[in-house]
Amino acid sequence: MASQSQAVWWRPGGRSPFALDPRRPALPQIAATAAALGLIVGGPLLGLAAISHYPPLVRDSEIYGYGLGAIALLFLASFALIPERMMPRGLPLPQRLLARAGWGLCGAFLMLGLAGLANGYATPLSVREVPAVARHETRERDPARRTHYVSIRPWPGARTVVDLAAPAEVYAALDLPGTRIGTPQAELEAMQDRAWVRLTVGEGRLGLEWLKEVDRAPSPMRR
Repeated sequence: MASQSQAVWWRPGGRSPFALDPRRPALPQIAATAAALGLIVGGPLLGLAAISHYPPLVRDSEIYGYGLGAIALLFLASFALIPERMMPRGLPLPQRLLARAGWGLCGAFLMLGLAGLANGYATPLSVREVPAVARHETRERDPARRTHYVSIRPWPGARTVVDLAAPAEVYAALDLPGTRIGTPQAELEAMQDRAWVRLTVGEGRLGLEWLKEVDRAPSPMRR
């Protein structure tokens, strides 16, 4: 009984989760563990770096939709790429599913990072002036830690409004009404244009613009 307990890592007193399975070749286990650690650590880091340096100029709903879709797709793909025999012996079904979901999440971040860097790195920049309709800030108790957002129509000729982060000085200089966080898109699109901002955007090589900077437009409000 004791030997059976030692073979199942998740039980109290069982084998360490970092121990190699003596019944299987060591080198493939080491390679699989290194690849998993690289994905767990490197995927989120690369994804967050790409979002920080080359944030895609898209609606929030599109980011959430593509992100959730990628996680679901990679979760399903894990059943083909990671056979059950490669999972730790004795791991219960809920934990196996959570491991696959974590693999999908980290894999989605990795894909986002690679695509973001390929799309934005060393691409040409362009500048355009676009209308802004409102603004809001996050609710941190310390004002210095708050993020400031301006609700902007970033695409000429379209009524679509996107909340874009702006420097505090730009946020303060814009004469815009305040809105609550999570204001419905239809309500934002119905608002009047009240100020103009200057966007510096990158012309992504994959066809997706990315935001470089939000600044106050020097020209007066147009009619």
